[in-house]
Amino acid sequence: MKKNQWTFTDELGSFSMNNPESINELYFPLCNELGLMSSITPVLHGDMKQNQHNFMLLPTSLEDLHNSKASRNFWLYVEDKGPWSVSGNSAMAHTNRFDSEQLTNRKVDAGLLWHQVTYTDTNIGIESKILNFIPVDNKVEIMKVTITNISKDPLILTPTSAIPIYGRSADNIRDHRHVTSLVNRTTVSSNGISMQPVILFDETGHKYNHVRYFVYGSDETGAGPIGVFPTVEDFIGSKGDLEWPEAVVTNKTATDMSDVIIEGKETVAALRFEPVTLAPSKSIDYIIVMGIGTDTDNMNDIFELYNSSTKVAQALQKNKDHWIAQATKVTVESGLSGFSNWLKWVEVQPVFRKIFGCSFLPSHDYGKGGRGWRDLWQDCLSLTLLQPEEVESLLINNYGGVRIDGTNATIIGNEPGEFIADRNNIPRVWMDHGSWPYLTTKLYIDQSGDMEILLKEQTYFRDSQIKRAREKDDEWSPNQGRFLKDRSGLIYSGSVIEHILVQHLTSFFNVGEHNIIRLEGADWNDTLDMARERGESTAFTALYGSNLLSIAKLLRDFRDSASVQNLMLFEELAILLDSSNDKSDYNDIDYKHALLDTYFDSVSVSLSGTKHTVPIDRIIDDLEAKGSWIITHLREQEYMTTSQGDGFYNGYYNNDG
Repeated sequence: MKKNQWTFTDELGSFSMNNPESINELYFPLCNELGLMSSITPVLHGDMKQNQHNFMLLPTSLEDLHNSKASRNFWLYVEDKGPWSVSGNSAMAHTNRFDSEQLTNRKVDAGLLWHQVTYTDTNIGIESKILNFIPVDNKVEIMKVTITNISKDPLILTPTSAIPIYGRSADNIRDHRHVTSLVNRTTVSSNGISMQPVILFDETGHKYNHVRYFVYGSDETGAGPIGVFPTVEDFIGSKGDLEWPEAVVTNKTATDMSDVIIEGKETVAALRFEPVTLAPSKSIDYIIVMGIGTDTDNMNDIFELYNSSTKVAQALQKNKDHWIAQATKVTVESGLSGFSNWLKWVEVQPVFRKIFGCSFLPSHDYGKGGRGWRDLWQDCLSLTLLQPEEVESLLINNYGGVRIDGTNATIIGNEPGEFIADRNNIPRVWMDHGSWPYLTTKLYIDQSGDMEILLKEQTYFRDSQIKRAREKDDEWSPNQGRFLKDRSGLIYSGSVIEHILVQHLTSFFNVGEHNIIRLEGADWNDTLDMARERGESTAFTALYGSNLLSIAKLLRDFRDSASVQNLMLFEELAILLDSSNDKSDYNDIDYKHALLDTYFDSVSVSLSGTKHTVPIDRIIDDLEAKGSWIITHLREQEYMTTSQGDGFYNGYYNNDG
């Protein structure tokens, strides 16, 4: 295999790559569906966490992968040769990295969902294999280090792990990093180290902390460490650092500190194991288990599930079986070499995103976790193929995030149908959000034939934001519940098709000075020029127009196949179904604004609660009139021609108009 080239090694997505460390930004995801998330690089950088506020390892963005000295390190002190990092993550290895005569080689083997680094140093005479994976059934990451003597002579080795435990919120990287270390309580046991901050440091109100972080270790037989260096200052010494720690470089004797509690220090799980003489061609395994639990979990019981080479092999196979099952629900054979293997990874991407959200990988440091509105519906697109039995209820639940003004909650909670307006309490609206739910629902109907989902009922989301976040209802409070109510105080529910109509009809009338649908206040977040005042999106206006025509066709098919002649809609929606009105003029921007304002005034606080029967043919005609107007308007106004005669459609208008 050539330098940096990677190749598949089986038909299940497994691959190998030589010299991967020469790509600074390379990393691999590890996770399970319990919510534990890790990233790992070929030199074992990366982090591990369960959410924004519970990072086991130091939070890592892309630049930190090659700048930080904190990693999952494991050291050997080799008698007569000195300190050696099993991943090559040492000051000495870094000094020699540009030496063309260096006698080291690194290879990564990885698959669904495991990662193994092989590091060979012929000068020292050792080959190491470091396997990392997250088992399916516990919030732990397992690291198995296999040391092989590839020299001709016996080697006397003193092994020491080196896993810095961060153990707090990502917010504390800069905000109170030192102060939060003062509440750390590090406990040394016969298996390793656990760390539990006494409180969650929050200046709005400190809380007792129930989360505990632990690193336990053993050799292949289950024998634990003979001592520890539990704090960073103990381990690195006065002149060292994590890439050249004094405890390893000087082969310092570790102290048996079992049952000792250390207060107010930065913690490192530097576990010293019994020195061993390794004969030529012989190997020995060490198992490190890093975990996140609570103060009621028995860490020893969890560790004993994995504290031997045999147990790790069993857990690894169970892990592989789980992810292979996820990646083979749909099988594609293309005839192209490697393409079907690549698609195995494409198939598990939606599962990864459900677990990681938008925030918890080094190149995805977007916000503070969770999924947004687009993510929710785009993930459902894949689930239509991968988990069709779950999709109907998931789709119906998701419509509960729609507001009556056509906007939606922007943050998705942990439970189905749980929505939050915005964690940063910023009134934000994205103009494209109304288009995605219909596209996802349409794919579901095309795949399943289940048109009846259009009549299933769901509530509407309610908070203080009204009139597309242009105004705030100061009389509303969260104590009233996040559901739209009618004027008698009852929670209102409407059909799925009603929700779809609300999203599209409100957008149709919400236009700017060129009669194109407005860009909203949040669209700057997608780097679209901060164009809230005068911005308009031609591209998404085209999509809304296409959707309007598609919805009309879907309703015509529904009418013909199920003999549905009428739909029940809340009476205020008739304001927007205006195409049969003699006064309707879609070329008149003022007309559109006035009609939309009339609608907003009638629904923003509550609904009448009255539903009217509306002929489905009237709705079809209205949608076709609006969709056709958009297409004609775009063709007449938005098609541009250059001086050379080349043609293209305008994309959007910014604040310069």
